Amino acid sequence: MSAHTLIAPDGDAARRRHAHTKCVLAAREAGTLRTYDDWRATQPRRPGLLARLLSFFVVALLAGCGSSSPHAAQTPNAQRLTFAYDRSQPLDYVDRGRISARADPIKVEDAAFRSGPLVIEGYLVLPRAEGTRPAVVLVHGSGGDRNELLEQARRLARRNVVALTITEPSTSNPPARGGSVTESLRRLQSGQVRDVVAVRRAVDLLQSLPGVDPKRIGYLGWSAGARGGTFVAASEPRVKALALLSAGAAPISAYVENAPPALRRQVRTVLTRIDPIRYVRLARRGSLLLEDGRRDEIVPRGALLNIAHAAPKGTRLRWYDAPHALNEAAYRDAFEWLESKLR
Repeated sequence: MSAHTLIAPDGDAARRRHAHTKCVLAAREAGTLRTYDDWRATQPRRPGLLARLLSFFVVALLAGCGSSSPHAAQTPNAQRLTFAYDRSQPLDYVDRGRISARADPIKVEDAAFRSGPLVIEGYLVLPRAEGTRPAVVLVHGSGGDRNELLEQARRLARRNVVALTITEPSTSNPPARGGSVTESLRRLQSGQVRDVVAVRRAVDLLQSLPGVDPKRIGYLGWSAGARGGTFVAASEPRVKALALLSAGAAPISAYVENAPPALRRQVRTVLTRIDPIRYVRLARRGSLLLEDGRRDEIVPRGALLNIAHAAPKGTRLRWYDAPHALNEAAYRDAFEWLESKLR
């Protein structure tokens, strides 16, 4: 039987089907079948929940952006979230089968597991070599999904690292729109908790696999996935090293000042609970790598520096002559750093 590959024409999962691998490769070479990245580049990005919330305040702030000082007044007694969950609940892990070509030494499996009531879709990328290996969870940017960093996961697997890309709940099960500011703030907080818990469940999955060393788990997040990594760094001790690419955040005061006066206390309280600047301070010394682009067209330099300045001692910060998406050198350096930390 000839090898097959799972394809989704124009990114439409409802039309996904298996096709002969040779036919897929021939079609791509002929330019008649777009890759996922080709299709994704033509699609508008759905704004993050924080950006949608800020439409209530009629301000032009992007989620995770801003240039005010991170030392502006905060709410000192605001509750810090633990992102706790019930680890005794079954993962209900499902391996739907290989989607990469049989001849490909890197095996990519269509995977799914449970996080609370939600099903988390992922790609499990396995190296060719046998033995017990480190593993890394990769998390996409705002509006992305498990496909976004799949090629980066394949590159990690070539370095003998098991990689797992996931689609976060904020993409697969986005919160409802509309309602009051109070409801939007509640959804914002619960959405962030769901995303972090999904990553922690991904760690549960990786630790359950026979070919993974449970003591050598890492994380790589880009953009919103890097912002989310600040919460993972503060709440998940099993993740030993985190590479956060293009992570930026505005201080809470930037949002509070633009909120209607009657809502400022409420906005400050909720946003302080999910403030990346606050949580990145709680990361273990030496566990973080921050990579940023000098030509970032999405996140202002001040927002990138807010995270860098709040990070604990021992954090490695690298700048690249690159836009928000960064470049080949940044990912290569991130892979090498993760490898060194997960030995």
